[in-house]
Parts: sequence; structure tokens; C-alpha cells
Amino acid sequence: MKKESLEIWSWILQRVSAVFLVIGMILHFWVIHYIDEGPLTFSVVYERLQSPFWIIFDSLLLIAVVYHALNGIWSIVLDWNPGKSTRQFLGWFLSAVGIITFIIGIYTLIPFTG
Repeated sequence: MKKESLEIWSWILQRVSAVFLVIGMILHFWVIHYIDEGPLTFSVVYERLQSPFWIIFDSLLLIAVVYHALNGIWSIVLDWNPGKSTRQFLGWFLSAVGIITFIIGIYTLIPFTG
């Protein structure tokens, strides 16, 4: 894939993830503060996460947060205009941070799947 094509997709996905994050946060806060009855406890969260919808929703929200945050940091790195080796190192480093963060997040959701 050409560099320009990657940059366009990065730009598009940054905007798409932002829209999903706004909608996702509104839904998340609405459910926590208005739909759930009583205080937010572990048992309330456990019961909600028995639904495949919420597991999928939380997984997609995790992907969007990680992508949006790390792509934003990557954009800042590109504005800084580092040398090629520094840029490559930071690209791999941010990719590794994203993958590790996603794995930890999914690992946290697995016990709730039943």
C-alpha cells in the first residue's frame, strides 16, 4: 500500500473512531447512570457482561480507544518530524503498546463470558 493511501486511511479511521467513541461514551454513561438501578457494583457489571452484545460493544470500544489514542500520539510524532530510525522505532513501539493494551483489555473481559 502506498504511503499516501495509508495516511488517508489513518485520517479516516481517526474520524470514524472519534464518532464511535462519542456515541459509545454516551451509551456507556447512559446505561451506567440511568438504566442500572442502584449503585454500580461488581455484580451489576458481571450481570450486564453476560450479554454478548456488551462483550462485543466493550471490545469495539477498547479497539476504538486504543487506536484513536495511539494514532493521535503517532500524529504528534510525525509533526515532530524525527529521523527515519526514530520514527520506525516509535512506530513499532506504539504498535506494541496498542497490541499489549488490547490483549490486557480482552483478557480482562474473558472471565465475564461465562
